[in-house]
Amino acid sequence: MIFTLFYILSLIPRVFFIFVIDSIIYLRIYKISKSYKVTKINLKIAYPELSSSNIDLLSRRSIRESLVSGYETIYSWGRSYAESNNLIFKIENNFLLNRNTAKNRGLICVAIHNRSVDMLLTWINSQTPTVSLYKEIKNKVMESFVKNKREINNSVSVKTSISGVRTIFKALKNKKVICFAADQVPKRGLGEHINFYNKMAYTTTLVQNLACKTKCPTIYICMNSNINGFNSVSIKSCNEGIYDKSKHLQLLNKDIEQLINKRPVDYSWEYKRFKRSLPLENNPYAGI
Repeated sequence: MIFTLFYILSLIPRVFFIFVIDSIIYLRIYKISKSYKVTKINLKIAYPELSSSNIDLLSRRSIRESLVSGYETIYSWGRSYAESNNLIFKIENNFLLNRNTAKNRGLICVAIHNRSVDMLLTWINSQTPTVSLYKEIKNKVMESFVKNKREINNSVSVKTSISGVRTIFKALKNKKVICFAADQVPKRGLGEHINFYNKMAYTTTLVQNLACKTKCPTIYICMNSNINGFNSVSIKSCNEGIYDKSKHLQLLNKDIEQLINKRPVDYSWEYKRFKRSLPLENNPYAGI
């Protein structure tokens, strides 16, 4: 039934969906949302050199792209992976994925919350089976549906937990491909405070630790749009410093910043990324 619902929603023409979104933007309805308020705070932290008017502009454009990416998620949930992949018009450096999977020595795929994570994961899973981490959804029916959609082509999706981490570590040791987003605030005890946009943000150390322990190749996979509205997937090798314990903690966030800065409007700024930053008593989202 849920699939049918998303299939029906996916039949709505993209141009009509964007028309509705642009109407929301034009009427400034988005300004009353918590997402807009969090987005604006995060952008002020990330780009303190921007003027107030430029922050407003970037926040508005970011909210618009987040809403458009919602359509992309609906489409990927309501259609086959082949149809979902048709919304991606360009793959940059696909040889990095193909070459590393062909070597059959395990692979760490690092994603960030650019555009639709589900559309990106659908594309990755259509290329190779993966073991991925996902954040638990409170609605059990919806969680089961999303989990099933993320397990196409013999892929496996496990919850972000100690048990889930053990599962992906075991998968890497068995020469499988693992995939997860590395830009979310980890659960307490599963991260460290690391510089991110000049703020000591609580950050996952999972990528760095897995790379050091297994010596598996590590790549970044990111989805972006362009001014014409076309989506592309870009793949980039991670710096060799990921295997150096004296460098790897700082390296990941610096690389994530570079991925975001490529096209900031595509990033999901509405997430409270700095909620456990130091100093802890200085919560940038207080009152929201």
